[in-house]
This record gives sequence, C-alpha cells and structure tokens, in this order.
Amino acid sequence: MSFDFSKLSDEERKQYSTLEEVFAYSFGESKNEEKICQGLLATVDDWKKKMGGRSSLEPYVITYLDKIKAKDRDATRNLYFFISPIFFYIHVLYELSRAEWRNATSWSGMLCARIVKNLLREIDRRYSTSVFQTVEKSKFESKLGKLKSELEVKQFKLANELFSLMEIIYSLRDTRGPHDVPPPEPLRAQISASQCLPVYIDYLEALIFLGNDLLKDHQTFVSFFSNLTETKISLAFGEEGSKVTVDHLLKNVLYREGFFSEGRKLSDVQTKLKNIGYNFKDPPVAAALYKLAKGKDAVLTRIGKRKGYTYHERYPPKEIFKSVI
Repeated sequence: MSFDFSKLSDEERKQYSTLEEVFAYSFGESKNEEKICQGLLATVDDWKKKMGGRSSLEPYVITYLDKIKAKDRDATRNLYFFISPIFFYIHVLYELSRAEWRNATSWSGMLCARIVKNLLREIDRRYSTSVFQTVEKSKFESKLGKLKSELEVKQFKLANELFSLMEIIYSLRDTRGPHDVPPPEPLRAQISASQCLPVYIDYLEALIFLGNDLLKDHQTFVSFFSNLTETKISLAFGEEGSKVTVDHLLKNVLYREGFFSEGRKLSDVQTKLKNIGYNFKDPPVAAALYKLAKGKDAVLTRIGKRKGYTYHERYPPKEIFKSVI
C-alpha cells in the first residue's frame, strides 16, 4: 500500500509535511528550526482534538523543541522515530471512533509501511548501504521480507515477531471491491488496531538495537501509545469487542480468509488465533472446530483420528459468503 498524500486534508498535509521536514533535518538538510517547532506544536494540538482532548503528546514533544533549536540532529531524528508512526495511528483510532472500519484497517497497513520504511532507511544510514533504494518501488510484502532478512542477519531477536505482526495487520486490509463479499469489518478493524501497539514496541526495540539512543523516553512514548490504544478501542467497541466468540473467529475470520484451504491441526488453529490476539483453551477451540465440521451447515471436513484431526474446507468460502450487490 503506497501512501497517497493527495487524499489528505489541508491540515493533515501540513502535519505530514512537518514530519518529513523533521526527518530531512535530522539527516543534515538545511531547515528552519523555528518553523519545524511551530509545526510540531500545531500537529500534536490537532491530534489532541482528534482524540477528544483525552490525551496529548505536547508535554513529551516540548522537551525536544529546545534540542531542535539547538541544532541537535540526533535528538530530532529520535523524535521523528517516536512520532512518525503515531501520525498514522492517530488516524486509525480516529476512523474507529467514526465506525469507518475499512479506513481504520487501511491506516493500520500504512502505519506498518511507514515502520518498514523507517527501519530500512535507518539500516542504510547505520551501515552505509542502499537497501531501501533497491526495494523502494517494490510491493510492501517484498519490503517487509527484506527488512526481516536484514534484521535476522544482524541477529535482532525480534525480527520474526515484528515480521509476523505486520504481516497479520497488512493481511487484514480489505482489498475487495464494493460488490464483493463484505468482510467482518469491525472485527478486522479491532484486530488490526490492537496489533499496532506490539508492532510499535518491537519497532522501537529494533531502533535501539541499531544503535539509537531511545531508552530515556522509550517508556514515555510506549505508555502514551498504550493508553491511547486502551481508551479509544474500548470506546469504539465497548463490551462487544470483549465478547467475540471462538466460533465467530473460526468461521468469519479464519475460514472466510482461506485459512483452511490446506489441512490445519488444532495446534495450527491455536497459533493463528494467538497471532491475531486471542487466547482460548483447547477444549472450546476443538468444540468449535467440531461444530463447523458436522451437520447440514458444516463448512469444514474433519480427517484423521482423535488427537490427530486435521480440518479442511468443505466448500470454498466464496460459496458460503455469497456476494451482496
């Protein structure tokens, strides 16, 4: 997913341009420090309004303004690393508050794209390489795979976890047209939004691993991100989000998305559920799988013997979830 600057409002364009100026300045370009500081204050003030005045980054950002005015480019770059993903996440939460589920999942995907871009560019800066340039015009999946490879070579222990989390978020985007099968959009939005926090944490850990001095304010920004997540997601979904059943997840998410196009064991299903943020004990998951594989409404086929069952699609999902015109 490429970021379409043209679709932003005038206010959002100013915010995005400010962040890009922060990045360019931190890499040595000549910029007006006072203008950057004014832009940052206006940006966090607008974010506060979008979030209904419940949280503000202003106290955290202000501590960096004097450093920017003093031409401290390392501190400027650190601030950019902290807040550039938040630009996208604010929009995830804003779209949730408006029940614009599809937009929320799209912004979650753009947050991942920005994190991949930031990390690849930082690898290039640290190691005098041009990795990002070689994949800049590639699809997100290629960039993500390249990032995973680079971090693994450098022995960053969370490389696979970060890769898996972003892969999940990106796969939840609805890329189908308006006349295709409508997805369970609120559930997609809830899952993608809730996964952004662990992605943000692993992203900061990767930057620290690459040699950036983020430890002092790491917990401050993570706490802000976490509190914002908890407040806005609970407001958007209320108690409904906490009552998602395993039956619903298996049929309306995993089966619907083609997870059972190849045989899956109970352990495979549990791993997938945990990856999208849900923890259920084996008995209810096994019971739900049994339900989906028995009776006239069965959508799965169960093969094998007890303790070794595998579950396969009985029908392709598109035959069950008929298109709605």
